[in-house]
Amino acid sequence: MIWHGFRPRHMNSVIMKNEYSVKDKLILVLLASGVCCFGVIFPDSLSDHYKLVHFSAHFGMSFLLAISFYLICTVKMRISKAFSYTVLITATLFIGVFYKYWEIATLGMIGSYSFQSIMDRTGVMTSMSQNISGLMAAILLIEGLLHRNLFMSAIRSADIYTGPGSFQSPHIMNRQPGNMPGLIPGGSLPAGSPFSPEGSENKFH
Repeated sequence: MIWHGFRPRHMNSVIMKNEYSVKDKLILVLLASGVCCFGVIFPDSLSDHYKLVHFSAHFGMSFLLAISFYLICTVKMRISKAFSYTVLITATLFIGVFYKYWEIATLGMIGSYSFQSIMDRTGVMTSMSQNISGLMAAILLIEGLLHRNLFMSAIRSADIYTGPGSFQSPHIMNRQPGNMPGLIPGGSLPAGSPFSPEGSENKFH
């Protein structure tokens, strides 16, 4: 039993490790650079109104899809971060390719023009570059803000008995890198946790 006013030593070490390391900062800089290059510089998205609208559509949908897949995988399904990235990258790019194929098919260009002509006329490379930009922006948000807040929210939710004269549960927390915190013995989180089955429908604070 851990009485109010005391915090487990391992919890202090996790909070200290929540600060950005040099490697983390380098990854964020590279992601931000990729967003600018693939979204603005390579496709020249800001040169006119039509290109800007085209950029907004592809960037916005890829960003929204990637964030949605990540939240579904981590919050609802509680799978590992690495597998969540695999799912969101594969699904987002597949949807982008399928949409572009559907757009080309509805124009009746398949069979009427060569592959190179279709690529040039429909701007396939420009669209995919903007899709990658939105995907990288989503990963930038996840790495820079979202994943850390979800992780720390799970830690705080495990500390549910904090009133005067109350106590904390002495469960051992699983804090392996890349995984959401969970209780090792039963594999479940405390009642009231936003990552538990009972609290998965609750809003985050």
